[in-house]
Amino acid sequence: MSELAEPSLTVREERERARRWLVLYARGRFEKKVHARLEEAGITSFLPLRDELRQWTDRKKLVSVPLFSGYIFVRVNERERVKALECEGALKYVGFGGKLAVIPSHIIESLKIAVTRPREIRVEQTRLKLGQPVRVAHGPLAGMRGRLVEFRGNTRIAISIEAINQVVSVEVALADVAQE
Repeated sequence: MSELAEPSLTVREERERARRWLVLYARGRFEKKVHARLEEAGITSFLPLRDELRQWTDRKKLVSVPLFSGYIFVRVNERERVKALECEGALKYVGFGGKLAVIPSHIIESLKIAVTRPREIRVEQTRLKLGQPVRVAHGPLAGMRGRLVEFRGNTRIAISIEAINQVVSVEVALADVAQE
């Protein structure tokens, strides 16, 4: 009679399981440098960027700036959490009420979608109400989740990412947004 042994997790799988998305606060205008140093150290990080037109006296230039000034998302276990703080420009982890702000993976995935997809919109009638949980059901931003906090004009909605008290303004057809 053979017994079926329960599959055991390898050390690597255990470490991966212990990783969670945290928010690292960086020195002003150091976000890109800290992000690069984290990647060099082998720490998974995500720095959402947006393009912004900047004007100087002699020229205009499109530059990539952080979507959330000062914030970098890091996916770390306890050992890596300490190591990430050792990067020059990293100041502290964001927390509320003495607890670290842990960002659910689906929020990170939604942000990744939001910063890589073009914004094409038409105005549609909606029954959505402010404050309710919403999910983008169709279109290039499908899967993005959050709480509807504001209608901005005819084609923009603001979705709150509660874990870091930030709001992302997303241009999306209202017909593509569903109640959660």
